[in-house]
Amino acid sequence: MIVGDHAVIRAADLDDSPLLHRLYDVSKPRSFLLGPSREVLIPTRDELQEVLSRKDLLSGVFFVVEDKQGELRGCCSLRGVTSSAFFSEMAVALVDEADYATPLADEVMDFIRYGGFHERKLRKLMGHCLDREARYREFLVRHGFVSNGVQREMVYALGRYFDLESLSLFRDAADDALQEEAG
Repeated sequence: MIVGDHAVIRAADLDDSPLLHRLYDVSKPRSFLLGPSREVLIPTRDELQEVLSRKDLLSGVFFVVEDKQGELRGCCSLRGVTSSAFFSEMAVALVDEADYATPLADEVMDFIRYGGFHERKLRKLMGHCLDREARYREFLVRHGFVSNGVQREMVYALGRYFDLESLSLFRDAADDALQEEAG
């Protein structure tokens, strides 16, 4: 468990499933909901509980984010982390989109960067956002992520197609940004 000034970040567990299920809102497609084939995946509560009960799958890669009062604010993850990979997809999903502009979200990104670049020795983190996720995109860019391009009409949900943008952050650029912030 990591306790910051604004956020508490801890491993997800079975008891989190009712609150986490709020993030899986069919009416609001989000890049966080995309599976490996870039389809929107909305698990049932039972499926979510089953995944959260599998500690072997989630250990060190899926975390919940709470505020200091203990209210669940979202989750974050590193996807596809293997010992042979030098990069990973990351995601930060906050229930309230306005939270992306807060110090709570900044602490979550610091946690993701540290876990990816320093603990796992990755060279690159990748994030994705749908064209409807303007606040999430601003959050990624504010933390040094650079666009790799937009895949037009990539994701189908709610009877229409959404564009999907990929963004990346390299370890050297993240280290430079941290030194500037400290400087």
